[in-house]
Amino acid sequence: MLRILKWVAYGLAGLASVLVVAVGVAFAASEWTIRRPVPKPAVRLAAAADPGAVARGLRVATVAGCAQCHGANYQGRMFDDIPGVVKAYAPNLTRVVARDSDADLDRAIRHGVGSDGRALWIMPSATFAHLTDAETADLLAYLRTFPPAGPEQPRLGVGPLGRIAVVTGQFKSEAAVMAAHENPPLPDLGPQYAQGRSVARACVECHGPALRGGGPLHTPDLTIAAAYDLPDFARLMRTGVAAGDRHVGMMSDTAKVRFAVFSDAEVAALHGYLKARADLEVKGAATKPLPKS
Repeated sequence: MLRILKWVAYGLAGLASVLVVAVGVAFAASEWTIRRPVPKPAVRLAAAADPGAVARGLRVATVAGCAQCHGANYQGRMFDDIPGVVKAYAPNLTRVVARDSDADLDRAIRHGVGSDGRALWIMPSATFAHLTDAETADLLAYLRTFPPAGPEQPRLGVGPLGRIAVVTGQFKSEAAVMAAHENPPLPDLGPQYAQGRSVARACVECHGPALRGGGPLHTPDLTIAAAYDLPDFARLMRTGVAAGDRHVGMMSDTAKVRFAVFSDAEVAALHGYLKARADLEVKGAATKPLPKS
């Protein structure tokens, strides 16, 4: 019996050693992936300087939701904490803007690469890649109105489960997402829906690159827009109140903060685009052959 217990103890000790080595390897591999430098895209953008640039930049920042992560004063904050996975801090943009060039800021916003050459994580650059040069130049003009203030924020903290996700490719940097072309353009439904398609880019961050929903936020497929008439849809986009006077979680909060700045024409164009997309989805489903029994 003692001999058996001895071998069991040896086995458990060996297993513990293997686990320690595995954890060490996962940490080292994930840390290398997180910290390794990536190529810096060549950009030549400069902040806009005309009289209306700051006001237009505020609108871009509002729709993009910059303050939701970086805080109303843009001094950064911890905006997400998933135990064992990630502790996410948005940097103090007032310090970043004072330190970095316009080109550095453009690379961070639209390409997911920081001024130190490292890929950015969680910063939704893949979503912001659609911003035009003019929109980005206006955004930079607005951000540069904030004088440097407040402390620097900590870097991204990645827990054991998060590191496993990094090593297995389930958690990627924004630069890696874009390099893998995981955020393709929204479907082009024709010139009559061009404005709506442009406005719908604001929906990609939560509802996904194809607007099919799902993901960690469990958002709905935006074919649901077909169930809304224009007045109800406009109320949702402006006030966050859904049909039936419902509060619909994050969308209700986001709409009031970000989408209330849309004009009547933009809301109508978005509604038209989403309904046309839903109609195509329904037609596509109807033409699929039934599975054989």
